[in-house]
Amino acid sequence: MHISGESLLNDGSAVVFYNIFSSRFYNELGIPDFGSDIGWGEGFLLFLRLCFGGVAIGLAFGMGTVFILYLLRRRLSSEENVMQVVTTICSAYLTYFVADTLSQCSGIVAVLVCGIIVRVFGETMVNDLLLT
Repeated sequence: MHISGESLLNDGSAVVFYNIFSSRFYNELGIPDFGSDIGWGEGFLLFLRLCFGGVAIGLAFGMGTVFILYLLRRRLSSEENVMQVVTTICSAYLTYFVADTLSQCSGIVAVLVCGIIVRVFGETMVNDLLLT
């Protein structure tokens, strides 16, 4: 079975592995306070934190975006859908910022999960004249 969007998930996991191995490589260079010695157990836990932390943040922001789209759908007419577009774009950027910068998790995985949640649950919430 082929998963649609599989390359996004592969890119997200590649960035997670890059973060782990680059930290280990920089430690091997011997530069003080740059990189860290990551063993197998610590690397596995770091992988889980990066991946599942991104998934959790993406789920939270995705469900929050769907809720906001629901509220906007009830208050706006179909001609005033600019706020819905702004909401989806801002949620994508905010999800990446919170996951990558503030939480030190995978921002790519978080945005991917947020997008999937909004696509699955929020598609009917968007007031688009072309969809009706």
